[in-house]
Amino acid sequence: MSDRLDVLVGKESCPVCGTIAQKGTARCPECGTFHSGVHLEEREAPPPEERQIDRNVDPTDYSINPTSAISPEEFEGDESSVKNWGGGSTDFSFEDEKDSVRIEKRIVPESEEIEND
Repeated sequence: MSDRLDVLVGKESCPVCGTIAQKGTARCPECGTFHSGVHLEEREAPPPEERQIDRNVDPTDYSINPTSAISPEEFEGDESSVKNWGGGSTDFSFEDEKDSVRIEKRIVPESEEIEND
């Protein structure tokens, strides 16, 4: 009679979610957590002249205040690379679906008081 636990030979469990997967799997098939550095590649940092230049970011550009002004945008290149958006629809209303929605009135019974003996 073989041992029932032999099915677990060559398997390992995810330390995050506990899913049992093939041993040596770099990423958990269930939760997606990486288990090892096998998927990472070793590489040198780019030299300073090839690094991206930091730009000043105004935090108010990301404000949710409706009265804040929109900051002007700058584009690299000439104006021919900027195109106006046209066409399509930005109407996201549900006007057409109102006829298909049925509202049922439910009767909710009043609560009862339970007396202690």
